[in-house]
Amino acid sequence: MKSARVVPGRRGAVLSMELVLVLPIFLLLIFGIAQFSMLMAAHARITSAAQSGVRMMSLSGSGVPEVQERVANLLGATLAVNCEIDVQPAEYAGQIGSVFIKVPMSNASPDLLWMTGFSLTDRYLESSAAMVMERVAVVEMTAEDSGSAL
Repeated sequence: MKSARVVPGRRGAVLSMELVLVLPIFLLLIFGIAQFSMLMAAHARITSAAQSGVRMMSLSGSGVPEVQERVANLLGATLAVNCEIDVQPAEYAGQIGSVFIKVPMSNASPDLLWMTGFSLTDRYLESSAAMVMERVAVVEMTAEDSGSAL
């Protein structure tokens, strides 16, 4: 009967084989957590910017360019690149005005999971906020407008 002998160099081979099998799964998990957390932080920032923009429009009666500038400033330099900011003010006080923001996911996070088939290309983070308008932006009328209104 032969007894099992442990070869001294054999233990390292088992450890390296375990590492080869477990490391890709572990790295995929770490990259997924990192990418998800960056996207969630960016979504929270986008939602906050939309809420702040609609609040500014509702309470102060700011016009569309001022609200778009405010939202772009709140998004920051990286998120504001190639983003869409759609501001829809109400015509009268008491109606609902809204702000809609659409930001490419590639602005919020590096594409860490591309090798798995999940790519951030052509994907967007979107957020919108609506609020009842307390005031409506005052639009300056020209002489032609005031003449035609009479």
